[in-house]
Amino acid sequence: MPKGVFTAEDKKNISVTGTVLAKYADDLVAKGMVTQDQLTLARASVDNLGIDLGQILITRGFVKENELLNFLAEKLNCPFHEPQSEEIDSEILRVFPFHLAKKSFVLPLKRQANNKILVAMASPNDPSVNEELRGYYPEGFDKVLSPPLKIIELLEKHHTQSTGLESDSTVVEVSSTDADDVENMMETKKIQEIASGPKIIATVNSMISKAKKEGASDIHIEPYRDNCRLRYRIDGILKEKGNLPKSMHLPVVSRIKIMAQLDIAEKRVPQDGKARVRLVGKPLDMRINTCPTQFGEKVVIRLFAKDNVKTIESLGFLERERRLFTDIISKPNGIFLVTGPTGSGKSSTLYAGLMRINTPEINIMTIEDPVESELEGVNQIAVSEKTGLTFEKVLRAALRQDPDVIMLGEIRDGITAEIAVRAAITGHMVLSTLHTNTAAGAIDRLKDIGVEPFMLASSLRGVLAQRLVRNICTHCREETSTDNIYNVPLKKNYVSKGCDKCSFSGLSGGRLGIFELINIDAEIRDLIHNNAGESEITRHLRAKKIPSIMDDGLAKVEMGITSLEEVMRVTAEN
Repeated sequence: MPKGVFTAEDKKNISVTGTVLAKYADDLVAKGMVTQDQLTLARASVDNLGIDLGQILITRGFVKENELLNFLAEKLNCPFHEPQSEEIDSEILRVFPFHLAKKSFVLPLKRQANNKILVAMASPNDPSVNEELRGYYPEGFDKVLSPPLKIIELLEKHHTQSTGLESDSTVVEVSSTDADDVENMMETKKIQEIASGPKIIATVNSMISKAKKEGASDIHIEPYRDNCRLRYRIDGILKEKGNLPKSMHLPVVSRIKIMAQLDIAEKRVPQDGKARVRLVGKPLDMRINTCPTQFGEKVVIRLFAKDNVKTIESLGFLERERRLFTDIISKPNGIFLVTGPTGSGKSSTLYAGLMRINTPEINIMTIEDPVESELEGVNQIAVSEKTGLTFEKVLRAALRQDPDVIMLGEIRDGITAEIAVRAAITGHMVLSTLHTNTAAGAIDRLKDIGVEPFMLASSLRGVLAQRLVRNICTHCREETSTDNIYNVPLKKNYVSKGCDKCSFSGLSGGRLGIFELINIDAEIRDLIHNNAGESEITRHLRAKKIPSIMDDGLAKVEMGITSLEEVMRVTAEN
């Protein structure tokens, strides 16, 4: 930033307080800092001239700037601090964007012991400025309220054009015809500087924001010889969303690693991390995995929105299954399992169930990796393998917290399964997930990892297997022949040809579940106790006319909710 970029007009029109002082101005009189006449005069100047209230009080000599800022710091619960030159880390300041510094009077000072950046701000309560800062410092930042003229003085003194990304009109790009040259020649420090620049930050922020807006569950960043492909998984299907220049692959990946606090210098081994961003004021958690490939690191980002908790009615249950599901999860003790592959909506189903039974009289605790959605009134714990906060340790601790209901994100091993079963037997309701294809398969899986059949028979209350299918467009769907290439008997069949409403896709957007729900009655309990296998239990279920996942899917085909092709696609492995 060249010296003198703040004009006299900039300095004349600065806001000492943002808009917050108007809320607390009467308290200045109550504390004897200004008189009522002085405040009335200053307010009249605001109305007539449009000048900031705090600036008027200071320039007219009614109150000293530091006294006013200390008063506001106390009201905002934000420390007052007058920054000095020796506090400034030139490396941090050098890569901070000029447009944000100039527009909002923001000065990043240094990285603290907690790894957060200390930031001096003239308006620390401004939500738009804080939102931008979260994009630049996802690892977090601490704010101090500082005099704007002091911020200007230090910015002009220290923020020079010596290197990097100091203005929004200057962007450093990596240019190379060979991907290996890029990765071999860019030093870690330089990579970090470029990855922290406005263009790369804007690219990553835009990628995440668009993915969330389009309802994507995952973002795939895939390097190839000449470009970098971007794909979103939307409604269970990967869709191409364009390409990035190969020269941007390493900076973009490095930016994502910085957000997840991963090692940007390590490209030879996979890494896992987590990050949180805010989109339009709402938190979005991300689970990030990197994996080395032939042409560089592939990155997959899984998105966990905090505001997407569904109701039981919106999951797609038919009336019988909805009533049975509600009845099972409302039992005072036992285990209820939801099974299915990754991305089949298991967590959403459990969340919907928790919200149905959540009352002030019940203590509900969840143990997750990570916490996917925030549930008001529910005690949620995120496990952390790095700190030793494993599922096993957290589950043992949770049982000492007087819980009525415990939700385990996943039963992963025999130890966790045994603790969960014992918790169920001793009077707790335990909800969890398993990666099995069928409901009966969950019973075999628990026995395989060491749960004794007699304990399983005593504790298991129900198992739900599920898949997600895409909805067909109700505006352009038409009834068609029931004949089909799958030789599946149908009473009715529908196709959607595409229209303006569905952008000629034939789909209405969104997905719903198809289910197989087992209520563990006395007969099934006897089968489990006698160590019956999956095939024997499945024959029993079909003999009792318990609908399979495919049966439930075909019923929804006949109702015109989804298509036969969708049902066959997601049940092909059954």
